[in-house]
Amino acid sequence: MTYSSRLSLVGKAAFVTGAGAGLGRAVAQSLAAAGARVLCSDLDAAAAAQTAAAISASGGHADSASLNVTDRAAVVDAVRAFAGAAGRLDIQCNIAGVASSGHRIEEMDEAAFDAVFAANFKGTLYGCQAALPMMLAAKRGSIINMASSAIDLSIPTNASYSVSKAAVVMLTKVLANEAGPDGVRVNAVAPGFIPTTLSMGPAPVEPHARSAFVDRWAARAPLGRVGTPEDVAHQFLYLASDAAAFITGQVLRVNGGATMPW
Repeated sequence: MTYSSRLSLVGKAAFVTGAGAGLGRAVAQSLAAAGARVLCSDLDAAAAAQTAAAISASGGHADSASLNVTDRAAVVDAVRAFAGAAGRLDIQCNIAGVASSGHRIEEMDEAAFDAVFAANFKGTLYGCQAALPMMLAAKRGSIINMASSAIDLSIPTNASYSVSKAAVVMLTKVLANEAGPDGVRVNAVAPGFIPTTLSMGPAPVEPHARSAFVDRWAARAPLGRVGTPEDVAHQFLYLASDAAAFITGQVLRVNGGATMPW
């Protein structure tokens, strides 16, 4: 089997949360381009439908659904319905999330923390829980969770986001140990700064200020640039494919070298 054929997802089914825009949309498109049947889910039903339509227009196979990942029952029902329609579930990409509450720790209230933690950690947990019964029964599958370079960087006013993503990493590692004996791989992708609507939300909107903001992030990385959604999507494709058949419990940092932990 050639390396390129090991990257093929033909005949496989992938469920993607947060697929309406940004990194989630790029991941959904990448998996579909490799041959997977993709369910594009997002809180914004219209955005999810746009992603699915773009995939279909490019010759891929995609459906869409509105999904609030903080609702465990809704996540379980959506994943089961897709797996039932597709006849299988091979790939679960838990990408949906929200940005930091933007509060210093002494100013952060419980509601602000809970909102971030519910979307970023609980939404990921529910996606894992929904996919596991089918994957464990089939003795195969790849779960890929969205982490962040925030797991390595102590950025002021970013505590709720950083803590939620650090929790995602530990969830990934524990689940990799639990599910590995049954053939299910669990990994995380931790992107560096990627200019998207989510990441640029707090940034200045004036073009010069926006450019300076991006340049400051680019200067952190030895490669001297910020990433693109495609940089991240390609790593999801790799981890979803048979090319990564011996990889589990890992955090793949896609950040141009901005962080290099042991």
